[in-house]
Amino acid sequence: MERWLVIDFIIMMVYGLQHTLLTTQPAVNLYKKVFPGDTWNMSYSVFSLLTLIAGFYYWEPSGIYLFHLTPGSLGYHLSLIVLSLSLFFFFYCFRYTTSFWQWLGVKQIISRFQGVQAPEYYRVRQEGIKKYIRFPHHTCLIVLFWSHPVMTADTLFLAIGATIYLYLGTWHQDLRGLSAIGAPWAEYRKNTALLIPGPKIIAKMINHFFGRKNSKIYYSSSTTKK
Repeated sequence: MERWLVIDFIIMMVYGLQHTLLTTQPAVNLYKKVFPGDTWNMSYSVFSLLTLIAGFYYWEPSGIYLFHLTPGSLGYHLSLIVLSLSLFFFFYCFRYTTSFWQWLGVKQIISRFQGVQAPEYYRVRQEGIKKYIRFPHHTCLIVLFWSHPVMTADTLFLAIGATIYLYLGTWHQDLRGLSAIGAPWAEYRKNTALLIPGPKIIAKMINHFFGRKNSKIYYSSSTTKK
């Protein structure tokens, strides 16, 4: 087995393992016994960022080019456009989901000092892209990994691994939403896609875009909007 593949595989497995274990309930409960619970998201985000930086620092390039779009070509420009849009919409989607600062854990700490209750992390939202996709920012990340103008064997390996991990992590997060909210989330799941919209959801998106009356999506009356 190639040296770069062994090293990169270990990096991805270590990152995925620590990222997964730290989100388990026993780990969260242990943290809250030592530190204030409101600081959990912030601490988790900082640790994840540090391990991500370490992973990219020790990442081993394969030196095997699968394709390299020529700068100035149509394919190159299209790739950069898709790459830029995926990054832009990753942040834009937070307008309809948990806020970016709450996602990082900053809002919880600020709310603690202000003496107010931070918004619930899991809520059923029916605005914007969230009417069709439950975790749209994760969708943007998948597109981000696959839209680079240069693809090597190791970046392909990274894209495949990241896509699998994002899907499994999002699926697990979806189940946590179901556990936390119950019936409203179950109803929400029936009318939306987890990550990638299928033909039915795409048809609803098109119908809504053109303002067709028969494209309305129905939800449980007990759902809570952001």
